[in-house]
Amino acid sequence: MPGKLNRRDFVKLTAGAGCFAGFLNVPGSYASDSVRKLETFDYSGVKLLDGRFESQFQYARNLFFNIPNDNLLLDFRQRAGLPAPGIPMGGWYHGECNPFGQYLSGMARMAKATNDSALLDKAFTLLEEWIKAIEPDGFFYPYARKVYTPHYIYEKTVCGLVDVYAYSGNKNAVSCLERITAWAEKNLDRTRRLPRPGEKEFSAGGQEWYTLPENLYRAYQLTGDERYKNFGDVWRYEEYWGMFNGAAEAKPGYRHAYSHLNTLSSAAMTYAVTSDPKYLATIVNAHCWFQRTQVYATGGFGPGEQLMPFDGSLGDALDTNAATFETTCGSWAIFKLSRYLMGFTGEAKYGDWIEKILYNGIGAALPLQPDGRTFYYSDYRVGAGLKIYREDQWWSCCSGTYPQAIADYYNLIYFHDNEGLYVNLFVPSEVSWNGIEVKQETNYPESPTSNLTIQTAKATEFSLHIRIPGWCKGASIRVNRDRQNVACDPGTWASLKRRWNPGDNIILDLPMQPSYVPVDPQHPHRVALVYGPTVLVKRGKELSPDALSAVAKQNEPGRLLWKHAGEDEFVPFYSVGFREPYQMYFDLL
Repeated sequence: MPGKLNRRDFVKLTAGAGCFAGFLNVPGSYASDSVRKLETFDYSGVKLLDGRFESQFQYARNLFFNIPNDNLLLDFRQRAGLPAPGIPMGGWYHGECNPFGQYLSGMARMAKATNDSALLDKAFTLLEEWIKAIEPDGFFYPYARKVYTPHYIYEKTVCGLVDVYAYSGNKNAVSCLERITAWAEKNLDRTRRLPRPGEKEFSAGGQEWYTLPENLYRAYQLTGDERYKNFGDVWRYEEYWGMFNGAAEAKPGYRHAYSHLNTLSSAAMTYAVTSDPKYLATIVNAHCWFQRTQVYATGGFGPGEQLMPFDGSLGDALDTNAATFETTCGSWAIFKLSRYLMGFTGEAKYGDWIEKILYNGIGAALPLQPDGRTFYYSDYRVGAGLKIYREDQWWSCCSGTYPQAIADYYNLIYFHDNEGLYVNLFVPSEVSWNGIEVKQETNYPESPTSNLTIQTAKATEFSLHIRIPGWCKGASIRVNRDRQNVACDPGTWASLKRRWNPGDNIILDLPMQPSYVPVDPQHPHRVALVYGPTVLVKRGKELSPDALSAVAKQNEPGRLLWKHAGEDEFVPFYSVGFREPYQMYFDLL
């Protein structure tokens, strides 16, 4: 039956292709006192240089900085009976899934990444004024009437408070977290009910309770207060996580897509605080299952916001479903899970999903509008697609994950361990680490190269590791023009350990070839055109009959623009604008 797999078949879908062969085949060395093999820069020491990602970041920063504080605080003040100047923001902000906590989170991360004192002051002011609206018993929601998504809003608020404290040291965030958690411990429904067949996620009392552990465990790590760990323990989603570690029956299909990827970050943090290897097995095997059964060529997933059974439903959805990928929320979940996996395992292959989403997900999204209109879904349909705003979804959940995902650019380009620096993404940027500075200049993926320059005061020995994307064959590295005899296998780190001198230059060559990627095994001729990490789409509404057989024969130097006979034009998905028609998936004849 669709949506059901026996355990043997499910294991096959999480085995092979670089995945562990068995659910619990995880080396015991992962469950050590320190579970992280690689560390992020935690929004410190990295600088974005001029380019589209820096521009996207600045746009998001300015948009949120310019939202009047009185507007953001209006509903909370009205509920508390306080003077409430300002204009209602409306949309989700005035509804049941208020993203205020996510805005605090995004501002705190952005401010930390760029030492933005003005943005941090805004976050502090919002926090101080919001605290005034919290009831004596800790009730903090924007409305006094029944709250239909109390777990959801509490989790987003915890994230915002944890981030304000983590990235600024503001102790008001911790005292506020104590107050709202005291209310939550007494009042949040612990029945942990899941949606019944055919029931909407929002109707399942306490929607998305299974995402709660991640930020509660982060609060525990930051404060050392056991109450957050104990409360996080309550919400572990063993019914779902167990599908990926052998403890539960495999029925993953038709669950809410974004939240069922997002909950895996809670499984990751469970591993971080317990060192229990079954939780590492959970996220490793879940990642493999998503890659093999759920993910489109872009890295996006979840048509109609549902996980798909492995029966061709993924490809079938391209016939009719314009809501192919919940873009900003899905990107945020992918960034987090992949970052955890890279940190815990030290493996380069988990950077591939980050890279796909950087160029085809959040990096290809239409910008959030000042009135709250949000780019909610990417449209991958066969025949024609459009990038549009959902007019009924302004100030939605995707407006909350928008600043969080874009801030994470600073946390994904580089990693480090005690002995070396790791280059994960090829983005114009600079990084400072242990007295060493590295500048990366590149026009990737328009150009298949990246140029790194060592900027140190004196000669220094350290290891430099560069991710070789899983799609890339024939990669090579030159140091000061000399080609290096170093393994550059797809999906691994190419490692250079040497004594580096000031001004040393490293050039990474990543040859790209166009290829067709089938959507799933049941639709081998339903394909997308991919060039390196980038999905190319056909501009316009119609395709000439022989275009797919001859496309990608001509690439204009310096940009990704492929033409066929001067008639059909293929461009990166990220270059398509608002309401510009395009085609992403095609049925080969």
